[in-house]
Amino acid sequence: MCRYARRSLGTAALLLTLVAPSFAQTLPKDQGTFEFYYGRYDIKDTRFTDVYQKGGSIQGLLLSSVLAFGFDFYSEIKAFYKTGTLTFTEEKTTFLLLPLALGVRYVLPGNFLRPYAGGGMDFYFYYENNPIATTLNITTGYHLTAGLYLQFGKNSPLRLNGKVTYTRVKTTEDGITIELGGLEYGAGIAIVF
Repeated sequence: MCRYARRSLGTAALLLTLVAPSFAQTLPKDQGTFEFYYGRYDIKDTRFTDVYQKGGSIQGLLLSSVLAFGFDFYSEIKAFYKTGTLTFTEEKTTFLLLPLALGVRYVLPGNFLRPYAGGGMDFYFYYENNPIATTLNITTGYHLTAGLYLQFGKNSPLRLNGKVTYTRVKTTEDGITIELGGLEYGAGIAIVF
């Protein structure tokens, strides 16, 4: 590399180092998060637990955007899959649930610990397949959530997230009302941008 190019790069790096703090003070510190989530979901309907056993793992992705005054808008999509045995015929059945959540939460400002609480609307896409029938449908509901972010360092873009969510989602199949909501808890890793 020639001497002129090295000088130009050195000058540009020096200017960026001097000017960067002034940009950091004018722009909001956090714009939002992108999160990877893993947890446990317990559907509380007894008919469901008779066929599929209680609870199971749920995985998902969450994207949040800072609004104002400590409030965030978030959207989250998850996947919950179970296999079970029908109660009368004892044949195999599978169940796939894809919850999509939209909501608003308040994140308490802080350095390393940032608790939050919020709620919103849910859209549940579900699919069940067994020798008796195949069901594909969508239903809506709502949720309440609370959690805690733990930041790794003052300027680190990574945070741990632990949360608990209660969901209420009802659907009707063949005249039978089924509660697909329940208690969910888990943890994730958030990348702050």
